Amino acid sequence: MSERKTKKHRQYTIDEKNEIVQMYLTGETKGIGSLAKDLDIYKSMIERWIKQYQEFGTTVDRRGKSTKDQVPNKGRPKNPVKLEDMSKEQLIEHVRMIEDIKKAAAYLKKQKKNTK
Repeated sequence: MSERKTKKHRQYTIDEKNEIVQMYLTGETKGIGSLAKDLDIYKSMIERWIKQYQEFGTTVDRRGKSTKDQVPNKGRPKNPVKLEDMSKEQLIEHVRMIEDIKKAAAYLKKQKKNTK
C-alpha cells in the first residue's frame, strides 16, 4: 500500500480542546501564537476553540453538522404557490409567467440544437 502524499491532521477530543483553551485563559502561555507553536496547531484553530468556549462554556464538535438551521433561505422555497389563495389577476399573471418560462426554455432548446 502506498504512503499518504499529505499529512493527516490530528483530531482532538473535546476534553483536549477544553484543556488547551484553559491553558490559554489561565495564562500558562504567553499568547495564542506561542501556544500554537508549542502544540503544532494552527493559531486560527485555537482562536475558534476559544470563541466556542466563551460562547457555549465548552468547545463544540461541529464536524458533519448541517448548516441548514443557520441559513434559512437557502435552496428551493418550502411552501409552493397556492393557487386557491390567489386573486383572479394574480392567477392570470402566474399563468402568463409560466407560459413565458416554457417559451424561453423551448427557444433555448431549439438554439442548442442549431449549434451542433
